[in-house]
Amino acid sequence: MPNPAEIRAIVASYVEMMCDTRVDDIMELFDHQATAEDPVGGELVEGIEALRNFYGAAAPLLQVELSGPICVAGNQCAFPVLAQLSMGDNISYLDATDIFVFNEEGKITSMRAFWNPEELRPERQANTGSGAA
Repeated sequence: MPNPAEIRAIVASYVEMMCDTRVDDIMELFDHQATAEDPVGGELVEGIEALRNFYGAAAPLLQVELSGPICVAGNQCAFPVLAQLSMGDNISYLDATDIFVFNEEGKITSMRAFWNPEELRPERQANTGSGAA
């Protein structure tokens, strides 16, 4: 099982690869039978080819940055990100918390992203999380 320092390094690599749209490299971080739920409550993506399609579509639209600490507990971690979503000339921002689960080999077996599409906003500043409309 990866130790906390190894998990933090994997997350840092993942964020960098997302920003560089390095889909093949991202796939190397995942187990072949991994799942992704992004956002949580949305469609569950299962298996490496489905993940490749998912990241192939999502990564070119996103720039992500860590917006807080990578918290590690056992074989799991949670980390907040600020994402910039670019669709043509339209740029939106969102705050998310991602959770990864790792197997004994240090591969990601589950990725879950907690964010709400209704909370996309045109400004970069962090969402206060107050839920006020």
